Amino acid sequence: MTQFCLQDDFVLILGTRGSVPVSGGEYLYYGGSTMCVLLCLAGEAVLLDAGTGIRSLPGELLHLPRIRLLLSHCHADHIIGLPMCPYLARGGGRLDIYAVQRGGLDCKGQVARLVSPPLWPVTPEQMPVETVYHTVQDCFRLGDVAVDVMEGSHPGGVSLFRLTGNGRRVVYMSDTVIDGETLPGLAAFAKDCDLLLCDGQYSEEEFRERPHFGHSSWDAAAKLGRLCRAKKLLVVHHDPWHTDDILKEAEKNMTDSYPDCGFAREGMAVRL
Repeated sequence: MTQFCLQDDFVLILGTRGSVPVSGGEYLYYGGSTMCVLLCLAGEAVLLDAGTGIRSLPGELLHLPRIRLLLSHCHADHIIGLPMCPYLARGGGRLDIYAVQRGGLDCKGQVARLVSPPLWPVTPEQMPVETVYHTVQDCFRLGDVAVDVMEGSHPGGVSLFRLTGNGRRVVYMSDTVIDGETLPGLAAFAKDCDLLLCDGQYSEEEFRERPHFGHSSWDAAAKLGRLCRAKKLLVVHHDPWHTDDILKEAEKNMTDSYPDCGFAREGMAVRL
């Protein structure tokens, strides 16, 4: 996307990887940064997770008086980019961060586990932009955007988000297991969404080897997309061992059966 306009409703993929960032010529097409998605909806700029992809925040965002950040959970790959977020380096502005309480820690406490010495040289209080922390539960509002929260299946817990505004609906389901037990509830939560961003880190064979890792297969993500009648599905949280060639072949096989599905690529923009 070459121009940012807050009045447009769109999603911009800033990071697609899970677990750790990767680099090299074999990761250029889908990207190597960890999870971060920009959603512009009903006049609100919302970031979903703060992986290393947050470094690619469009320059036009740096002038906004406020940005919202929803954290699905605070595993390192989902917040490791926060200290290097370009918005934090500007003067003025306000970053609102939202997360469910986990491990006895509120939103600020979870962020501070990483963003503080000895793991990082500054504390949340020392960030140059005003940072406001919100510990949330089931649902809340971001201006004209309604946010519903569902708990997913992941070690330590994870929040799944449904954001609705301006007659459009986006569902973000990173880091969760999709199986026979969880599928009905997930489908109900994502019913008739315009865009479903869904974990699909593994092949079916890999998932059978790692059923308790808290991630899903891309085939399971496609089944969920069809069951919930998502207008478009993008698989996210690509495994760091999966090169472009592996993902291109998997995406081709998936889209042959599910034409409304695809794999998220770093820099991809989707109009809603």
